[in-house]
Amino acid sequence: MERVNSRISQAYGYAVCFITVVVMLIAIKSVVDAAFDLSDPLRAEGGGYGRLGRPLTNFDLYKVEARRQTTTRGPNGLVATIRTDGSDTPRNVLTDTASSDAELRKLYDAERDAAIGDAHFHAIRSLVGNLLLIVIAGVLFAVHWRWLRKRDAISG
Repeated sequence: MERVNSRISQAYGYAVCFITVVVMLIAIKSVVDAAFDLSDPLRAEGGGYGRLGRPLTNFDLYKVEARRQTTTRGPNGLVATIRTDGSDTPRNVLTDTASSDAELRKLYDAERDAAIGDAHFHAIRSLVGNLLLIVIAGVLFAVHWRWLRKRDAISG
């Protein structure tokens, strides 16, 4: 009976050590991904596009995509464009074509700042969470490995 209990505890100890090593390897990969996301937030996973679905890596690309929206001329030469203002419902906005570049620049800067902030927050959260996971897995590994070595020294 003692021998069976010894084998079960030994299997438990090695299983915990194996699982912690696997968890650490996965967490290390996530830390590397988060570090890359922090270095270039606009190209982070899921990034690069604003809430309106326009590219945020370059203003000229953003402007071209914005111009592809459906536009109609009003009676006084103003252009009506459909866009969202952060809510789910689109609204019509009459803009003068001369000020549309300035307005697009403001919209681009705001969307870009929001996308960078979101990517930065998600990368920091992932980095902290995975580093904490590595530390906890490392402690679990060290405790169980030391316990296994002591146990083997006593029985051997």
